[in-house]
Amino acid sequence: MLNNIHLLGKSAGQTLFGLLVSRQYEVPSIDVSALVRGIVSFPTMYREWWVKLLHNDPAHVVIESMLLVSILYMFYINNRYSSKTKSFLTKEKLTEQETQELLTDWRNSGRAGLVPSKTTGSNDGKKTDTASLALNMIVVKSDGARMVVRNLNGGSEAKDQTVLNFATQDFLGMSALDGNTTNNTTATDSSESGTKNNNPVKEASREALGRYGCGSCGPRGFYGTIDAHLELEDAISKFTHTEGAIMYSDGASASTSTVAAFAKRGDLLVVDEGIYEALGSGVTLSRATVKWFRHNDMEDLRRVLERIQVMDQKLKRKSSDQRRFIVVEGLYKNSGRIAPLDELAALKAEFKYRLIVDESCSFGTLGKTGRGVLEMYDRRPMEHAEIVTISLENALGSIGGVCVGNEEVVDHQRLSGAGYCFSASAPPFVASAAVAALDRLQNEPSILAQLKSNVSYMYQKLRNNVILCNWLVVTSDDLSPLVFLQCKKIEGHILTRDEQVMAFEKIAGECLTNGVALVSTGRHVIDHIHKIPPPALRMSISAAHTKADLDKALTVLTDAVSNFAGAYSAEKK
Repeated sequence: MLNNIHLLGKSAGQTLFGLLVSRQYEVPSIDVSALVRGIVSFPTMYREWWVKLLHNDPAHVVIESMLLVSILYMFYINNRYSSKTKSFLTKEKLTEQETQELLTDWRNSGRAGLVPSKTTGSNDGKKTDTASLALNMIVVKSDGARMVVRNLNGGSEAKDQTVLNFATQDFLGMSALDGNTTNNTTATDSSESGTKNNNPVKEASREALGRYGCGSCGPRGFYGTIDAHLELEDAISKFTHTEGAIMYSDGASASTSTVAAFAKRGDLLVVDEGIYEALGSGVTLSRATVKWFRHNDMEDLRRVLERIQVMDQKLKRKSSDQRRFIVVEGLYKNSGRIAPLDELAALKAEFKYRLIVDESCSFGTLGKTGRGVLEMYDRRPMEHAEIVTISLENALGSIGGVCVGNEEVVDHQRLSGAGYCFSASAPPFVASAAVAALDRLQNEPSILAQLKSNVSYMYQKLRNNVILCNWLVVTSDDLSPLVFLQCKKIEGHILTRDEQVMAFEKIAGECLTNGVALVSTGRHVIDHIHKIPPPALRMSISAAHTKADLDKALTVLTDAVSNFAGAYSAEKK
């Protein structure tokens, strides 16, 4: 085969040399009859050459045949695909009327409920069970102190209802329609009419959407990094007084990816058993050895650390032989309790651990300027907490999450953070929204002051409410904007978990009927967490709420609890 190739190359070279050199000054004459004879005899000559080649070098024939078949196959597939694409593109598009009919049908039918329906009747005139009312609602819009919900039990006659929003965690009211945290305008006005509003967060989003478009079209490490992402990272690192920050496309992946990026198989994580789902998923994905301590119990944490220390001495193992972290939340999402960062910082220094703090709920709500639980306890990131994660989806009213720390912490995640490397980056407009919200937090301290005033007012009213105190107990910390209410002992005994879940669902359903949206946690706070917390009612306080909003929420909640208490007592008799 190699010999044939050599001879073919030599012959071609000689022919080319003859044409270009030997006859460079002559115009070659063309014998038409010879050309015709050559064309006519070409198939015969090619067949003879092919048979001879097959006899002398069959391997060459096989390879050339495979290449020829491949070329023909690719040509056929390409033509077939092109014809299908052309046919698809030339199809008649929907008319404007057809488009509107489809949109109208979708709006009327609504979206499917997130949980199965549990009604005793919906369209047949029967009364709807209030326990299932909240379960069969979908949120149409949310704007600061108000949200618009739709009852799926109503079928085609379902109507939207504007209620007070004590369900979502927009703590600073950054989504409020006109940028005024005390505004009570509903969410259905200017956003649909197309008119501009005075909310700088929404204006920043609109401007970025017009400038960059919607998506960023790829992971951060490839071609998904936009200058808006870098501006946010720079702004939040300056605000938290850290060396750098790294942005993830959603708040959950920020917590999950950060833990899994630093802890691997063979490392040790000492974790509060009350952490929320995203942080717990990061602990699981790390595949590290995990030791749990009781929720917010520093004595139990010391006991766990001392037991590990004793085991190190038995095994003659140094603490530097493995990476060791303590993992906590600044403000626990599932309990509303605040981590004692002063004691945690002392313990991690004493036992030589690194500290990972998730400030997703505490950022923008705690501390003198809203920098979180570290600021609240006069502690600093990078020194007292090596790794800090922050969600942009709570106080800042945007989408995404960040991790702040020193350059080593940030740069390590650009190659090891799964959510950073393999997920599409956040749309640029949500990064711009977070920057605008951060500017408001810095330049308008009255917003944070309003939130703290509302939180203090709510806790004071709850503890002075005799009816509520007879049936419920406040279990969250007094500075927490996440208010948790759990069952007390009723007539000498405690309700079972299922009874508590049903009780809170009935109370939440009645509150929703009367214009106040709050959350019963009994059914959904059960997956991907180490220890399931007791059922509770959760109220999220916002700077967008007015005192009148808080008073109405308390009145509606009191009436709902009173009605349930009366029905419960009558049933027991």
